[in-house]
Amino acid sequence: MEEKRSTRGGQARRDRLEQAAQDAVQQSGLRNLSFRTLADDIGIKSSSVHYHFPEKADLASALIKRYSHDFEQAVAEAIAGRGSLRKKLTAFIGIFDAVAKDDRMCLCGMMAAEVDQLNEANRALLKAYFNDTERALATLLTSHREELASDLPPKILAALLLAGLEGALLLDRATGGRERLRAHRTQALSWLASTR
Repeated sequence: MEEKRSTRGGQARRDRLEQAAQDAVQQSGLRNLSFRTLADDIGIKSSSVHYHFPEKADLASALIKRYSHDFEQAVAEAIAGRGSLRKKLTAFIGIFDAVAKDDRMCLCGMMAAEVDQLNEANRALLKAYFNDTERALATLLTSHREELASDLPPKILAALLLAGLEGALLLDRATGGRERLRAHRTQALSWLASTR
């Protein structure tokens, strides 16, 4: 029984560490993340951080995997079921709106800006995140092809949508507004047939 408690306590500490690290990276980037500050933030010794994540690369890997999983679930929820493409695209863009409301960046977008800080394995995880997201969007656009007014292939539209949203988050954060996210929403919805 004692061992189970210890294991649960260790997992709870790891979860708190990952959440605190994710918050920090989304606000200030991986480069600025300090294990000592992270430990102070959740009230543990920095050696405890190193116990769970021996190197910063180990923590970066855990964060990318965690964020990718959570984002994939949010995307699946946004585009699932019946409904128009307009409704589903609006829900997808809403994921980015939620990130912006907390004055944060997409974790993977922030790490892409600091890709030189990542090892090859973490670069591969980051690439998979963007490719998987584009693929989900392309599948959505293809399944609603009749609602599209744009002649561009769904794969290209998916790449444009994701790149535009990531860039809009970055520029809006730098300027303290939300104009670029709104502009990108307008652009994305302009791809739809006006009768839908």
